[in-house]
Amino acid sequence: MFLPFKKRIHRQIGELSIVVVLIWSFIITSFVPQIVDAKTFEFVNLTKFFTVHNVANAEILPSFPEIGDVEPRNVLWTVMTAYSSEAAQTDSTPCIPADWTYNLCEHYEDEGAQDTIAANFLPLGTKVRFPDLYGDKIFTVRDRMNARYGNARGDFWMPERQLAVDFGVQRVKMEVYYK
Repeated sequence: MFLPFKKRIHRQIGELSIVVVLIWSFIITSFVPQIVDAKTFEFVNLTKFFTVHNVANAEILPSFPEIGDVEPRNVLWTVMTAYSSEAAQTDSTPCIPADWTYNLCEHYEDEGAQDTIAANFLPLGTKVRFPDLYGDKIFTVRDRMNARYGNARGDFWMPERQLAVDFGVQRVKMEVYYK
């Protein structure tokens, strides 16, 4: 005798048994307590590492090195030019570099800060130095250049256009410290 529904019945029974097993496993695991080996972490110990509470602890706690204390990660020769905060040389927000948290014009007016460079080949926030031009002055990469200049060129930010024009194009030694 031929039963055309026999395969369908077997398939339905198989599917139903899988559903029943999944439901039972969910019920059992939701009522059985889970065992976790969790350890507490005290943030107080971490903050003590970075803070100095009194003079007695100052000698014990480690301090972070200054740039003068470390060797540069990389020393390279690169072509440097200069630019100023003009819409013709930048974009519609000339005082805001790629690191948008920093305002070039405000920092120059308030502090006289002129320590920003633009470079496509270094991460934003990298500290660099140009010992032949500026001695021990530290510059920070806060801006990007147009892609047409490639990855072997940098730009100093200067407050006035004439200073940038007077700087021209120079091949200088760059010491890259850290990011």
